[in-house]
Amino acid sequence: MDGIRIWYWISSIGLAALLFRPAKKVILTQRVRKTERKLDRQLTEDERLDLEKRTIPIAVFIVTTFSFLFNSVIMNKYF
Repeated sequence: MDGIRIWYWISSIGLAALLFRPAKKVILTQRVRKTERKLDRQLTEDERLDLEKRTIPIAVFIVTTFSFLFNSVIMNKYF
């Protein structure tokens, strides 16, 4: 593998790692608010933890896809 390809993979994984926590918080907040509106009550701690566990794979998928596509566009534009 050449240097550009290695840099692409490292920067994509790094960007995904940096964006994971904020993206997870945004997605979790939206899901909690939607569920509370739907049930017309506040969620218990167990329900909130269950939603948080189910949010992680969604956040991983979104952040990873975004970071690889973003780096692909940037790499093609400048390299």
